This record gives sequence, structure tokens and C-alpha cells, in this order.
Amino acid sequence: MAKLSLSNFLLGKQYIAVEHFTFNNEDKVALLLVEKKKEGLIISKKDRVSYNGKIAEKWDTKLPFFLIINSNQVIQKEVSGIDPSDEKLLHKAFPNTNWDEFYYEIWRLKTKSVIAISRKAYVDLLIENYKSQKYTIAGISLGVCSIADIINYSDQNEFYTNHQLISRDENQVISAGYLENTITYTINDFQIENRQLLPFSGILRLILNNTSNTGSIISYSEELYDGYNQKTFFNKGIKIMVGIVLAILVLNFIFFSHYYKLAQESSETLLVNKSSIEDVNKIKQRIIVKEEKVKGIDGRMTSRSSLIINEIASRVPSSILLTELTFNPLEKKVKAEEQILTKDKTIIISGTIIVNQDFTKWIEDIEKLKWIDKVLITHFGKNEDNETTFSINLTLK
Repeated sequence: MAKLSLSNFLLGKQYIAVEHFTFNNEDKVALLLVEKKKEGLIISKKDRVSYNGKIAEKWDTKLPFFLIINSNQVIQKEVSGIDPSDEKLLHKAFPNTNWDEFYYEIWRLKTKSVIAISRKAYVDLLIENYKSQKYTIAGISLGVCSIADIINYSDQNEFYTNHQLISRDENQVISAGYLENTITYTINDFQIENRQLLPFSGILRLILNNTSNTGSIISYSEELYDGYNQKTFFNKGIKIMVGIVLAILVLNFIFFSHYYKLAQESSETLLVNKSSIEDVNKIKQRIIVKEEKVKGIDGRMTSRSSLIINEIASRVPSSILLTELTFNPLEKKVKAEEQILTKDKTIIISGTIIVNQDFTKWIEDIEKLKWIDKVLITHFGKNEDNETTFSINLTLK
């Protein structure tokens, strides 16, 4: 039905609609979960229960909710005429009404219009109640007006909702009507029970993001729709960006390791090709001289390394437990008859975290040390024991 767009991507492939209605002076809700698949729209879950102010936890809070308010808090009136001016129709149905206090929706038929109104205070309170339960309302409609979005997809003359009868006969469009048993309607080859008829019409409006109805509630519904898309765009955008950054880091590591190995092999091959007995003797003499220098440098480096490690350890928060600290780690495992290579000016630290904020603060403190050139987080995540572990590389100046 709907074309591929950014809005459809953000909206996802699962949608929930809930109708609030009043029957025998009791507030009830009818819920419907519809999923979009290759073969079309599929009903995944449905329910009709008493409403006590909360929605059951089995309904996914991450999905978009379309809210239909069809309770005794909504007044619906039929007026003759389909004037394109909302103000004229409102004045005819509800003269001398302060519209700053009401939301309204107008459904225009062939010769008359159905107008549904509800106090803003009630609607806003209901939406805040959903927000407090972590549900996000992405659209809203009043009374039976949402049926305007599906009525033309069926040849049926009468439609039962949970407590009303809607007729194509414009002498009386809405009347009280209740069926003990359910009845199934065919809407454009889609089978839907009367108890979920209005919720399905809300879902269809949500998917198409379009309706012929007008009113202040329609404008408000568009704001809710845009708000849901912005929230989803932010959440999905963060995940996509993190994935891209991780992919870049992995590729960078792979290329670096590959070319570093090639450079190392080329250097060793060049050294062997140019070697001679005279060169070997000269190298031996230089090694003797350098060994003496290294002994002096090693003493200074040992003192410096102790100072650096003490500075780092003194800043470790109580919520971080260090499990490993390696100074100048090996480039690779030690093998017989192979040169031992170490990563100079490098410290590797690993451990576990209890408070993530302490870890972030600790990293910032380390970066400020005068002998630290760069701090790189190489690992951060959960282990098999569900503990948050980390590993960082410190590059010294």
C-alpha cells in the first residue's frame, strides 16, 4: 500500500492500535498488533480487556501505538452538509463552544458530516499515562471517525464496532449496537473482526500517513507521528553509526596488521641480502655499545615506568577492578630462533567495571597525564559472567 520511504523505514513493520471505549459504564480497551510481511498485513496479536489505567506488559513498548478514543469522554454529532470549512460545521454542531479546550475531528460523508470532540485535558492526560508506561503514541483519532479510512474498501452496508453500529445510510450514521458474538468483515481481502475494526482503521491510517478527515486532532496526530519518527531516527541512527565506527576500526586493524607484517618481512629479507662477514662484525661491535646504552636506559625506563604505573593506579576508582597491566607487551608469542619484539612506549590495561561513568572519568584523567600520548579503548562489553570488561592501550610520548 505505502511506498518505500524514510518514514516507513522508521515506522518499522509492526504496528499496534488501541481503542478506548465504554460499555455498560465500564472502560475497556481493544488492542491489535499487525505485522507487515511479504504476503501482506498479518494480525499477530489481539485482545479486548477492561482498562484500569495500565496496558499489559506483553505489548512491545518500542512499537508505534495508534490511539483511538471512543469512550464516553467523546461526544459525536451528525450534522447536514459537508462544507469544507471546519468552523462552519463546528458552529452548526456545537455553537458557542470554546475550542481552546477541545480537540475535534470531522468525517465528511456524501451529504452530512460526523463531528467527534473531546476535552484536551482528558486526551493529554491519557497520552501522558501512556508515556509513563514507556509507550509512544504515533497517531490519534476520536470516536468512529477513523473508519473513514477503510469504509470505501468494503461493500458492507453496516459495520459493528465494540458498542456501536455504523451505517452507510446517512439518515443515521451512528447508533448504539452490540453483538454478543463477533462478526468478521472483509476489508480489501483482509479479514478483520468487528471488535478490532477501529484499531485496524487506525493502523491503516498510520501506515499510509494520510486521511481525508480534518480537525485539530489530525494536526496533533501529525505532531505525534513526527515525534515518533524523530525518536526512532535518533535511536536507529546511533546504532548505525556505532556499527560503522566498529567496522572502520576492524578494517583498519586488519590492514594495519597485514602491511605491518609485510614491512617486517621485507625489512628482514633486505637485512639478510646485505649481510656479510664484515657487516656482521660491525654489527657485533655496535651491539656491544648499544647494550651498554640500553643498560643505562633500562634503569631510567624502569624508574619512569614505575612512576607512570603509580600515577595510573592512584587514579583507579573503587568501581574498577584491574586484572592485567602489561608494560611494553610482546608483539607476538615468543618462538624459538625468532626475534623477540615488543611494543615500545605501550601499556595494556584490562579489568572489570561496575560503574560506567567512573570508567569514562578515569579514561579522561589518564589522557591528561603529561607523558600519555594516546588512549585507545580496544575492548568494552559483557563477558560470560555478565560482567562489564574492558581493555585499553596507552601510548607513551
